[in-house]
Amino acid sequence: MDTRSGDVAELIHRVAVLGGGIAGAAAALRLAQGGASPLWITGTPRAGFKPGEHLSAAALPLLKELASDALLRAEVHRHAHGTYSAWGSDLLVERNAIVQLEGPPTVLDRAAFEDALATQAVTAGAERIDGDVVDVRISGDAWEMILGDRTLKVRFVFDATGRKAIVASKFAPRFQADRLTCQYALFTCPAQSTPRPVTLIEAETRGWWYLSVLADRRAVVNFYSDADVPGFETSHLSRNARQTQAISAFLSDYGYQISGAAHRIACNSTWLAPAIGPGWVAIGDASAAFDPLSSHGMTTALWSAIQAADAFVAQDRAKMQAYTDNVARGIQDYLQARARIYGQEQRWSDSPFWARRAASRQLAPEPLDAT
Repeated sequence: MDTRSGDVAELIHRVAVLGGGIAGAAAALRLAQGGASPLWITGTPRAGFKPGEHLSAAALPLLKELASDALLRAEVHRHAHGTYSAWGSDLLVERNAIVQLEGPPTVLDRAAFEDALATQAVTAGAERIDGDVVDVRISGDAWEMILGDRTLKVRFVFDATGRKAIVASKFAPRFQADRLTCQYALFTCPAQSTPRPVTLIEAETRGWWYLSVLADRRAVVNFYSDADVPGFETSHLSRNARQTQAISAFLSDYGYQISGAAHRIACNSTWLAPAIGPGWVAIGDASAAFDPLSSHGMTTALWSAIQAADAFVAQDRAKMQAYTDNVARGIQDYLQARARIYGQEQRWSDSPFWARRAASRQLAPEPLDAT
């Protein structure tokens, strides 16, 4: 779109998507499919393994809406038919996908999935820019996106920048329900080993563990605890995993050893209220980021991208308002489900991690300081 200021012609893009994750890729794809020709600013690509590989079966209808369901048939992904959890007792209980009406979840190669979705978005007509937005400001009736020595102007912004929400958090209160973090690392097994393709969840006094075998036989091991709970250094992840019961037994049975360094990321429950404002909408983790225990982070990212993009393409304010109302209701449903699931674990009620989650059933989250 060209607008004129005096004798100077200035290019102002109709819509931009900020963020290179699943929400950003899905929004760029959906907008392009609707003829909106979005500018997609992905940020600097991050090398290495990206955690968050468990895709709920509820995501399949959303991927079909995007004409992206064929992406799940790549050999780098696998169906998650068997999930075992020691939660509420030492007994390891199986939940087999055969009894789930919606079908089995998928264990993704997250990087490969995001790359394929990004390729689809660009092919559909999204203009991709790999770079970091260092500042955002309003200039008249347009946004200015500062990328180093380059400034881009847009009318409307989809904020898909995760928990940072670099645009939306400037204009809407942000709430946080916990301090959850994740330590994670990849483990590899000997070439002659044939591990069972399973997912394991195991609670313990300072948090809970997650292990899932990827399609290439590597295993990702995650430990979830609060950021300030002492005694679990990231560099000790492998050693601490060996002190569990189910996780340790699986690693030992198949000869798994840690491969590379362990890392830590934030995965606290946080959300904006509201998720829309004049000239912007928040999607994915920028609008609402949930505890990984829910297994709905990627599904929510896809859903929010589709709903917000469809409302924008239709230029329907009622649809956009319905989107943010649905986000608000989803947050309340999530908080109730989170309290119920954590409430099933009573063995360590006096430990800080579990005591906080018991208390959260009575206390409302406080808004975070915008600074």
